[in-house]
Amino acid sequence: MTDLRVLPIGTPATLAIRNTRIAWIIALAFVLVTTLWPRLSIGSGESPIDKLIHAAAFGVLAALFIYTRWLRSLWWSLLFMVALAAIDEVLQMIPQLGRSADLDDWGADVVGITIALAFCMAARPVGADAARLISQRRSIAADLLFMQPTAWLHLATVAALGFAAGAPLGVLLDSWFIRKGPQPWQYGFIGGMLGMAVGVHALWEAGVRARVRRATSEQPCLACGASSHITATTTDVGSPIASTSAPETNQCMRCGSARRATDWAPIAPLQASAELRACLLPILLSTVALVLLSVTFITIVTTLRLRSDLVLRIDSWYQMLPADARILGDIATVALIGACGLAACRRRIAARVDQCGASCLGCGFDLRATTPAAITGTCHECGGGFVRLSTSTPSALPERTA
Repeated sequence: MTDLRVLPIGTPATLAIRNTRIAWIIALAFVLVTTLWPRLSIGSGESPIDKLIHAAAFGVLAALFIYTRWLRSLWWSLLFMVALAAIDEVLQMIPQLGRSADLDDWGADVVGITIALAFCMAARPVGADAARLISQRRSIAADLLFMQPTAWLHLATVAALGFAAGAPLGVLLDSWFIRKGPQPWQYGFIGGMLGMAVGVHALWEAGVRARVRRATSEQPCLACGASSHITATTTDVGSPIASTSAPETNQCMRCGSARRATDWAPIAPLQASAELRACLLPILLSTVALVLLSVTFITIVTTLRLRSDLVLRIDSWYQMLPADARILGDIATVALIGACGLAACRRRIAARVDQCGASCLGCGFDLRATTPAAITGTCHECGGGFVRLSTSTPSALPERTA
């Protein structure tokens, strides 16, 4: 979502952040009620899920807190959430609650917070020109979407349905392939959380894309989201978009931010095959890294377990952990490697999008000879739009050799 600076009250950006803060407070209240409920026990001795619930709850809280913009830095947000998790565990020491503080629970909270922070960092805007412009458009589209309370209700409904659909799949996976026991609550919970994540992401992506298409005609301000068309000046009256040669600017009437002709100029979507090529190497490297890490860990443990007292103690400690804690460790490893792979994919895609002024994103047509002075225009081959900002110029691609 849009960064909250000094913006007028009542703009889509401020309304979206206000709703995010309300959602975080509601989620925090729900988590505190469940963690401080007297003598509450979840799961069973054979199949505990306490650590998984802790990680999921504080992971969701951390992700929401980052988008509340109460703290500008991701690292300060991390420290705040870690401290909040510690306070939650300390409060469980109140005798009347019949609960007890557990360092393992706090560790699970920290793992969930770290995973959320890793994916929030991977989802940050990347690129320099066209890619950053597209990120700004998606950010304001998200503000326009989530300024409506009904959007949050839809998000909660989809999350519940996703969990309900994913949990049985996790139970089936456990019963068919893993067969850990008669009460596979752990993999049912994991399946439910995966279903929830897929459903929420699908709704988010569909809603943001729909809002971007709608905003293209409304042309809201990229800073505050207020709808006001860019007013043409005397220098570009009657000039078609294909021959726009200077970034004409106006000011938003609500927040005073500069408005440019390129803010909502059409940009052709990147080909799916190009996205796949950009993501292929990071996906391959992430998979290789995960396999090598697993093989290395198993090799070290099996080779040195009987030769080193330190390795033996570490392995014994690991085997004494609850089953859900060991599963959470595996999830954290996969998630952190996946977040690194996601960040690499987004950087590679952004690098290609930033070249849209030199090569059409829709068909790959060479645009270097297409009105070199224009900052916006359309491809003569497919009709897709392009923009040229600071570095996304016709010289962004190397010259072709005969």
